[in-house]
Amino acid sequence: MLNTVLSLVIYVVAIYVAWWALMPVKWESVLNQVRSTQAAVLRVLVAVVFGSLIAQFFLEYIRLAQALVPLQSIFQIINKL
Repeated sequence: MLNTVLSLVIYVVAIYVAWWALMPVKWESVLNQVRSTQAAVLRVLVAVVFGSLIAQFFLEYIRLAQALVPLQSIFQIINKL
């Protein structure tokens, strides 16, 4: 349960950070009609894609860090020998 909530929070924060990072982009150079509904949907989709990539990176990093914890105790046992 806690992992699920943590994952959701990380995804929401990462999407928000991606949205914030995309705010200064000059969409006029890419889109013909910047104020259209399609342009707004495109900005949201780009933020979701980048935010998802960011969130996946951090969640994978957390998962790998947790996987290293048992290895640390094994190395401590080996060092005592």
